[in-house]
Amino acid sequence: MDPVTLGLAAAALLASKFGEGFAKDAGSAAWNGVKRLREAIAAKFTGKPDDETALRKVLAEPQDTDLRNWLAKRITAAAADDDGFRASLVELIGQAQRDPGAQTVIAQATDHAKQVNIAGDNHGGITL
Repeated sequence: MDPVTLGLAAAALLASKFGEGFAKDAGSAAWNGVKRLREAIAAKFTGKPDDETALRKVLAEPQDTDLRNWLAKRITAAAADDDGFRASLVELIGQAQRDPGAQTVIAQATDHAKQVNIAGDNHGGITL
């Protein structure tokens, strides 16, 4: 996975609300995966004020797409400069993608989106 894709995927996972649903079951793999991803990124960003601010703001305002894009750029830059960090992100994001609990997401279309792709089964209404 290239650094740009990693940055976007990591920022999306951190900003997603699916992790909150697993907070009541703190032992779930999905919840722990998001927590480990957040910890890995926070550790990498320690001592870098712009990076720390980007992470903090996205966690406080996860629906803000501009903030998510800013965080994705910070993660992309860090992953491009550090092979070990990039490998950690690949592993953590891969774990989240394989976890059935992480398949529960809220699809959002923003700006000028013309289509929405949703994978997996739907057991309820979809409102666009």
